[in-house]
Amino acid sequence: MEYERISKNKKVGIITLYHGNYNFGGLLQAYALPVAIKKYLGIEAEQIDYAFKFDGEINTKEVISIENTMYKFGIAFFNQILRGKFTSRREAFQQFMKDISHSEQWYEFDSIKYTLSVYNIFICGGDQIWSDFQQTKWFTKEDLRVFTLQFVPEHIKKISYAPSVGILKLTNEYKKELGVGINRLDAISVREKTVLPVLKQITDKPITVVVDPVLLLKDNDWFDMLKQPEKRGKYILCYLLGDSILQRKAVKSFAKKMNCPIITFPHVLQNAVRKCDLFFGDIRDYSAGPREFLGLIKNAEIVITDSYHACVYSMIFKTPFVVYERGLIDGKGNINSRIYDFLEEYHLENQLVTEMQLVEMTDVPKVDYAFAHKHWEKRREESLNYLEKALKEV
Repeated sequence: MEYERISKNKKVGIITLYHGNYNFGGLLQAYALPVAIKKYLGIEAEQIDYAFKFDGEINTKEVISIENTMYKFGIAFFNQILRGKFTSRREAFQQFMKDISHSEQWYEFDSIKYTLSVYNIFICGGDQIWSDFQQTKWFTKEDLRVFTLQFVPEHIKKISYAPSVGILKLTNEYKKELGVGINRLDAISVREKTVLPVLKQITDKPITVVVDPVLLLKDNDWFDMLKQPEKRGKYILCYLLGDSILQRKAVKSFAKKMNCPIITFPHVLQNAVRKCDLFFGDIRDYSAGPREFLGLIKNAEIVITDSYHACVYSMIFKTPFVVYERGLIDGKGNINSRIYDFLEEYHLENQLVTEMQLVEMTDVPKVDYAFAHKHWEKRREESLNYLEKALKEV
C-alpha cells in the first residue's frame, strides 16, 4: 500500500523511554517509530533524548551486587569476568542508542521546553510512558506531564502513538494528571484495547488502538538490521523478566528433554544481578545488544519468555515460542495485559503456558503463523493510516 508523502518541512520529535534505556524491547520500539515515519510517510522524525527521573529502588534481597559477588568469588573473578561482561552489554546498548535517530542534546523536565524551537510536531509513545507514577515508582508526576506533552502549546500538533498504561487499577491522582495531558492531544492512540474503558473515564475524545511501533516495520526491515549469532547450533532462548524460581526449574526440565542448551540474558540493574539469574542457563549472555537479541530469537529452536516484545519478535520471525504469565501482580489488570491482548488478537492463545504445562511438553510446539502474519499486515496498514491522517491534518 502507498502512503502519502507528507510535507518535508515537518520535523517530528518523539518522546518515549529512549534515554539510558537498557531494555531490549524498550529500545527496539524507540528505534522503530522514527524509522517507520521516515520510510513510509516521508517525514523526518527522531527521538528526543529526554532524561526522565528514575524513581525506582532495587529489592536488595533479590539481587547480588557486583561488590557482593566480588567478595564471594574473589577479586580476580570480579575483575576478569563480571565487570567485563556488564561493560560489554552496556556498550552494545549505547552503540545501538547512537544508531537511533535522536536529538543532538539531552533534556530534563526544566529544559524540555527548548525542543519547541526544533520540532513542529510532537509524538508521545510507545512503551509504558503512561504508567501510574504512584504505583510503578520508576518515574515522577513531572515525567508524566512530559510524556503527555503538557509542555507543548495548544497551536502545535500533539499526537500519541501506542503508549501503554501498564497497570489498569489506577489511582485518582494519576487519572487526574493523565486526563489533563491526553485531553490536550490532537490525536490519541494506545497499544492495548484493555485500557480503553479506563481512558474513556477521563476523555471523550476518540481513541484508536494501534500496533506497537516494532510492528510498523516489515519482517525484512528487521532481517536487515539484526546480527546473526556467531555460534550456530540448536538452543533454547529463555528471556524472563519475572523472578520466579519455579518457572526457571520448568525451563531446565524441558531443556533436558530437548537435549538443548539454554541461552539466557541475566537481568542487570544498577550494577546488580538477581539471584535467580546468576547461575540460570547454560550460556548466560551479558554482551548482547538489541541487534544480537533479535538474531538469537530468529535462530532459536524455541523462545521461552514472559516478555511482550520477545513474543512479538517470535511472531515476526516465525520462531516457536511459549510465554509465561509474569508473576508480579495478580489479576489480568496488570503487567500481563499487553501480552493477553497480543495473544488473543493474533490467535496465539495456545502459547500461554504454566510451569506444569511446560514440564509436561515433550517436543517444541508447532505454531501456525499464517493468520498472525496476515492480520499483522492489516493492522500495520491501519496504524500507518492513523499516523498519516494525524500528521497531515491541520
